[in-house]
Amino acid sequence: MTQPSLELAPERPRWDDHAVTLVASEPLGPHRRLVLAMPSLGARFRPGQFLNLSVPGHLLRRPLAPSRHEGAEVELIVTPFGPGTRDLVALPAGTRLQALAPLGNSFPLPAGAAALVSAGAGAAPLARLAEELLRAGRRVHVFHGAPSAEDRTLVRAVYERLGLEVQYFSEDGSLGRRGYPTEGLAELLAGGAEVTVYSVGPIALMRAAARLAIAHGRPGFVSLDVHMACGVGACLSCAVATTAGQKHACADGPVFEVREVVW
Repeated sequence: MTQPSLELAPERPRWDDHAVTLVASEPLGPHRRLVLAMPSLGARFRPGQFLNLSVPGHLLRRPLAPSRHEGAEVELIVTPFGPGTRDLVALPAGTRLQALAPLGNSFPLPAGAAALVSAGAGAAPLARLAEELLRAGRRVHVFHGAPSAEDRTLVRAVYERLGLEVQYFSEDGSLGRRGYPTEGLAELLAGGAEVTVYSVGPIALMRAAARLAIAHGRPGFVSLDVHMACGVGACLSCAVATTAGQKHACADGPVFEVREVVW
């Protein structure tokens, strides 16, 4: 089977620092939905691009990929797992922040159908991709994994608002099927579906999705969630091992073709 060719467009690091205002904050199960007003951001975030957001009391900013960008407002889905993100989701509406944006490269759009494989807040950047895919008239298959039914609120907010049918998988069986979203992907690919695979979530999930895409001769892309200190390629902290040598997630990614990553 001939593998369709899709190329990642390189991006020059940007130092555009925008003043933003937190205008809304609401819980989505174990996650939180934040809406930022960014009136000085003229460019539209492409799917997979991210911003580096300041958090009061913390030196380093937090890289986050929007799930939606409408006009001057940007929507983020944040999972509090460390001091920085916990403080971020606790901020009240009206808080003024700074954001470097837009940063990184983006997911290339396929000529045909797409399979989106996510877990947790990995649904956020893939929802932004799904929006563009639907606008381009592409068929979209969605497989989402979660520890439990708590993630149902998140997926309703990011995927189902687009009218997408989502195949759910959960570790305890309380949401959809018991198991992992890559099981759904495996069934789709085994049936001969000619799709481009996109995955965002824990490294084990992306590795499994990547290996399935490779085994079935399909193109695939992942967005690597590695620690980024600066977001523009200056500090070189977000190293990624690739077949072309060491690259950096913020400047060369965060989106990589699955065959490029040394898993």
